[in-house]
Parts: sequence; C-alpha cells; structure tokens
Amino acid sequence: MARLFETGSGPRRFEFRCECCGNLFSGSPSFSLRRPEYVFDVPEEERDARVVANDDLCIIYPSADEPDALPSYWIRAVLDIPIHGAADPFCWGLWVTQSRESFDRYQATFDLDQSDDGSFGWLPVHMKYYRNPDGSWPMLECDVRWGSAGARPTIHLWESDNQLYRDQRDGISWEKAIEIASPLMHD
Repeated sequence: MARLFETGSGPRRFEFRCECCGNLFSGSPSFSLRRPEYVFDVPEEERDARVVANDDLCIIYPSADEPDALPSYWIRAVLDIPIHGAADPFCWGLWVTQSRESFDRYQATFDLDQSDDGSFGWLPVHMKYYRNPDGSWPMLECDVRWGSAGARPTIHLWESDNQLYRDQRDGISWEKAIEIASPLMHD
C-alpha cells in the first residue's frame, strides 16, 4: 500500500510499505546496472581481457574467434519515468550503445559541459515489465542527451510500441511504480 506525504499543493513524496518484507521505502524508486548486461555474455575467464569499464564507460571487445566483429561501446545514462502525482520520477541507471565516434567524442569532453551535445543510441531493455509481447528483450532506439559537467546523460526513447516508451512519455501510476519496485528491492 502506498502512503503519500503532503507537501502542500502539487507533487508529493513517494513512499510505500513493502508487502513482502514490511519495510517502509521512502522516495521515488531508483535502480541502476553496474555494467551493461552484455558484459555477462562474455565468459568470466575472458572478461579481464575483453571488457574495459568504469562507472560511466564500457568497451566490450569481441572474442578471438570473431575476427570480423567490432567492439561495442557503451555509456551509462539515466532514463526517468514520471510517477503521477510524485515529486520525483522512477529513475533507471542504464547503459546505451554508442558508435565509436560518439563514444570517443563523449569521452574526450566528459569533464566539460556537454549539455548542448548528444548522440543516437540503442537501449537494450532487460527489465521484467518491458519485454516484447513475444517474450523477447527489446532493443529500443533513443536519443542520448549529454549533460553538464558531472551529470549523467539522459535517455529519451524514440516512439515505439514498447511499454517502456509509453511509460516514459505518459508516466506511470503509484501502483505500477510499487509493482515494479517491490521485487527489485529484494534482488
């Protein structure tokens, strides 16, 4: 059950008591992935040689038996989903692919104000509530808007039939935010 705190008129603070554990969670949900999901497709014994990553950037190199394959380039960004009536959005810290050129430009200007810049990306969606109707995981096109110095870029999905696009565009109810967040609080 969600309980709201009044902050005068307008948006309110998001809070709910988990039905599973009984703990009270306060503030809009926020979850992030430490690395792109595709890092875990690389066999563990090869990761040190094939993955170069920090908290903001990642390069995954192909295996030796893929001589024509190219590395994949990733940047960490934020996808916000408005929660109806809440002061703050449901926040996802996710990884988006970048072309080599965009990745290099982003990295070269990382410590500068990049708020007038951005790039195209693909967002691989590995989120339980956002699978395709056939059960597969979607890859969604997006614009990545780079931010001011020290701020993570933001993800703006292109129009699609995927529910994640609709949720980012239209927002979600308190109940849906709780439904999505509750099991993740215990992972």
